[in-house]
Amino acid sequence: MKRNNEERIVNKNDVVILTIDDMGAEGEGIGHIDGYTLFVKDAVVGDQITAKVLKTKKAYGYAKLEEVLTPSPYRVEPRCPIASKCGGCQIQHLDYKKQLEYKANKVKNCLERIGGFKDISSKMEPIIGMEEPYYYRNKAQFPVGKDKEGKLITGFYASRTHSIIDTSHCYIQAEVNEELLDIVKNFLIEYNIEPYDEEKHSGLVRHILTRVGFVTGEIMVSIIINGKDLPHKEVSST
Repeated sequence: MKRNNEERIVNKNDVVILTIDDMGAEGEGIGHIDGYTLFVKDAVVGDQITAKVLKTKKAYGYAKLEEVLTPSPYRVEPRCPIASKCGGCQIQHLDYKKQLEYKANKVKNCLERIGGFKDISSKMEPIIGMEEPYYYRNKAQFPVGKDKEGKLITGFYASRTHSIIDTSHCYIQAEVNEELLDIVKNFLIEYNIEPYDEEKHSGLVRHILTRVGFVTGEIMVSIIINGKDLPHKEVSST
């Protein structure tokens, strides 16, 4: 028999105190209230927090981090100022050694639960981290749009949305991307080339894609468009 809302352990808009004892597949913190599971974005294993319940299901729900009452020993300040808004980095607020442990456990759980492997820990090699876990990605794709004032912007989508977080600097992408984005943005502005608007289904430029060869030094920049031709492309290729 289905429970009434009054019989649930937690309900939507409740503010609860949680101790985060695990982390989910997308980097969200996991806490429990009398066996009921809550997933909380931006919470770190070991945190004690207050969280506002956003959505409830029969056995689990989702909550928003309100306040960190006691920070986890594994909680760190993200290097990126927009890490909590951007959809690109889910666990930058987690100590890097703990990130490696989290990722190794994620692989282990997938092999055991999905792959059906047994005693996988004895067969897995230790995870190998980086000396400096920044500026390592050689490929990036930046959506192009406009802000509320009509200014051309590029950046990354906010988590679970197509709203663009305006930024040209990313701490995990190749550093040269900032210069490349400025060049392309100035080209689009100078020649009044409009970004594609997903709601109005108008405009031309969807994304700017970059690929950097760290060994060769070669750089590729592609402008992804909603059409067959890019105006003034002879200028953009010089």
